[in-house]
Amino acid sequence: MDVAKTLFGSRPHDGYSGKQDYNEKVDTAISDDEEAIAGLSITEPCDGPFAEGFIPTPGGPFSALTPSMWPQDILSKLGQVPDDPNSQPEYRFDEFGFRVEEEDGPEQNSNKLLGVPLMEDAQERLKWLAHLEFSHNNESNDLTWEKVDLRLPRTDKLCQMVREGIPHSLRPQLWMRLSGGLEKKVNSEMSYRDIVKVSSNDALATSKQIEKDLLRTMPGNACFSTMNSTGVPRLRRLLRALAWLYPDIGYCQGTGMMAASLLLLMEEEDSFWMMCTIVEDLLPASYYSSSLIGIQADQRVLRTLICSYLPEVDVTLKQHDIELSLITLHWFLTIFASVVHMKILLRIWDMFFFNGSIVLFQITLGMLKIKEPTLRGLENSAQIFNALSDIPGEIDDVEQLLQVSLEVASSLTDVVIETHRRRHLAYLMTDQGALVGNPESAPNLPKQHLTRLATSILRAICKAIRFAFSCVLLKPSSLD
Repeated sequence: MDVAKTLFGSRPHDGYSGKQDYNEKVDTAISDDEEAIAGLSITEPCDGPFAEGFIPTPGGPFSALTPSMWPQDILSKLGQVPDDPNSQPEYRFDEFGFRVEEEDGPEQNSNKLLGVPLMEDAQERLKWLAHLEFSHNNESNDLTWEKVDLRLPRTDKLCQMVREGIPHSLRPQLWMRLSGGLEKKVNSEMSYRDIVKVSSNDALATSKQIEKDLLRTMPGNACFSTMNSTGVPRLRRLLRALAWLYPDIGYCQGTGMMAASLLLLMEEEDSFWMMCTIVEDLLPASYYSSSLIGIQADQRVLRTLICSYLPEVDVTLKQHDIELSLITLHWFLTIFASVVHMKILLRIWDMFFFNGSIVLFQITLGMLKIKEPTLRGLENSAQIFNALSDIPGEIDDVEQLLQVSLEVASSLTDVVIETHRRRHLAYLMTDQGALVGNPESAPNLPKQHLTRLATSILRAICKAIRFAFSCVLLKPSSLD
């Protein structure tokens, strides 16, 4: 245990960040200047560049952010003693950098979230570190993050620990190892630095739309509120890189909210590989394509599951002719980012990065179950629609949410979901004539594989045409 305390005491923060001339580097990183891109720092220890900067108070504003995202200009103002001791700051910020506008305290329905700071339980952290030591095959005494498995073995013990919540300081490293993001990063034939370099062209079709949305993505957060905010250049590079890597997707607004949320907690490069893992592995194919056929299928799966697990809610929706997908599609598209409080989102993502897309259905069913008594008391469609829309923002007890979610859908499995997906996807493909691959052979078909699959089909068609044509040419000679 002492080894874990010593070696994992301060987590490394790898990324493009931390130096005083950061803004200057960011501006040049999006140009075609290879020297500027090569100058970006990939391995900055968290105790180096911040030694002379301002550090957030534990549990105070910005304390839950990855250190390279700390807004030094705002922290410096917070550290100043006001001339008037009775004066109030213009804005207050929470641990994640979101502006809190309530002057007299948090709203009544959010007191569990805004009133209690995010403080890490030291014992829980030690329990996780002990688990990593115990599960590591190497018996050496110099265990570091670099020597921990790229992907943690799935065990019942690990599943229970994830369910109880990951210590916040360990989330960046553990999310990468639970989801497969680190494995993808290490095994990639192309580095993130190279992808940034080739995707930095302003002339790309998606660049203009990305630029428009940079300040719209998370305007209430100090890290994304102005063009000079610490997170904006990172978000620009990350979204451009995704659009370049997945041309069949390009830029989808749903990815921006997820990327910004990851950037608050992880360094830029790791956030990128987490996004790649979400797109390729954790979600079904064509979730973010122009047709959105993947997420359309999941909305139909959700209605099927509601009929099975929440029959009373299903009756209410049918009686009032409520199109639930108008509400829940955005929940799925952003994996609940922007619709639930950040503290709730972290716990949902702990489970999502470990268990995959089944969590989307479990959490949605849990939310509807919690709201079921309220829905029964409403009289008209407008009231029901508004109540359903408000559910995520009203969740303030994450333990209740997770418990209800797992209980109401206790028999739900990946096999059940995939069976429903194939059926609904077949109907959608018939209606739209879309090519999304064979769900029987690859439930979560990566986007690169879609392109290769389409190419192989075209080649097969061309071969068949050439063969038929050659047969026609040979036919007269064979008659001779």
